[in-house]
Amino acid sequence: MEVIARLNRDEARDAHSKAPDRFAAFRTAMVDLEARASSSFSKGARRRVLELAGPALLVLTFLEDGLRVPLSWSEQHEYLTERQHLLPILASIFLVFSCVTQLVGAFFVLFQRFNRVKAGSYGLLTFAAIQPIAYGTHTDLDFVARSLTLIGGFLLLIWGENQRLGKAQADIMTMRSLAEINTPSSKLQLVGRLMLTLLFFVQALFSEHGGMHTVVTAPGVLNMLLASTLVALSLMVCIGFKTEWSSFGMAMMLGFSAVWLYPFWWQKNHGIADFHRYYFFQTMSCAGGMLLLTLHGPGGLSLDGQKKQM
Repeated sequence: MEVIARLNRDEARDAHSKAPDRFAAFRTAMVDLEARASSSFSKGARRRVLELAGPALLVLTFLEDGLRVPLSWSEQHEYLTERQHLLPILASIFLVFSCVTQLVGAFFVLFQRFNRVKAGSYGLLTFAAIQPIAYGTHTDLDFVARSLTLIGGFLLLIWGENQRLGKAQADIMTMRSLAEINTPSSKLQLVGRLMLTLLFFVQALFSEHGGMHTVVTAPGVLNMLLASTLVALSLMVCIGFKTEWSSFGMAMMLGFSAVWLYPFWWQKNHGIADFHRYYFFQTMSCAGGMLLLTLHGPGGLSLDGQKKQM
C-alpha cells in the first residue's frame, strides 16, 4: 500500500509540473500587449508628442490663473483683504507678483529656444508652494496634494533640462563622459516621481468618487475598481515598475476625471463654473506632470532603472 501511495504522489507531482503556468501566460500576454502598443506608436513619435504635451499641460493652470488675475482683479483683491486680512497694498503687490510670475514662467517653459526653462520652472514651483498659504487653502488636503503634485512635475522638468544640457555639453567635450560632466541626480527624479503620486493617494483614500472610504460606506464594483486601480498605479510609479505605461495610464485617468468631475462649460452658475474651471485646468496640469514622467522615465533609483543596469 505504501508503494502504491508513493506512486500516486509521484504521478500527481508530475501532473502538477506539466500543468500550464497561468501566471506565465499572463506575463506573456502583458509583454505581447506592451510590444503591440510600442510598435503601433514608435518611440520617436511618442517622444515628440510627450515633449510638447507634457510641458504645455503642466503650465496650463498657471496660464489660466495668470490671465484670470487682471480679469477678476476686484474679486481677488477683495478676497485677500477681507478673508486673508492682507493690507490693500500687500494684496495688490501679491496679485501683480502672481500674474507676472505665472505668465512669464509659463512662457519660458513653453518656448524652450530662450533657454530659460529652468528659470521658469523654479518660478512656477515657488508660486505653487506659496499659493496655498496666500489663499488660505493650506488646510485643504486635496489642494495641498495638487500643489505638491505640480511641484513634482516641475522637478521632473528641471531634471530633464539638466539631462538635456548635460548631453549637449558632452557632445562638445567628447573626451569626457556624460557622467563626469554633469549627470543629473537620480535623487531629484526620485523626489519628483514620489511627489507626483500624492494626489492619487489622496484621491484613492479620501475621494468621494471612488475613494477607499466609499468602499466601506457604500461598497460597489465601480468604486472598488477605481480605488484599487489608483492604489496599484500609484505604487507602480512609486517603485518605478513599468513606469512608462503606468504613468501614462495615470495621466489618462486624470484627463478623464477632469472632464467628468469639472465640466465648467456646462455650468450656468458663475461661482460653480469658476470653481470647476480652476480645478479642471489644475487637474490637466497634474496630467502633464505624469506625461513628463512617461517621457523621462523613473531614473536609476527604481525597479526599471535597476533592470537596465543589470
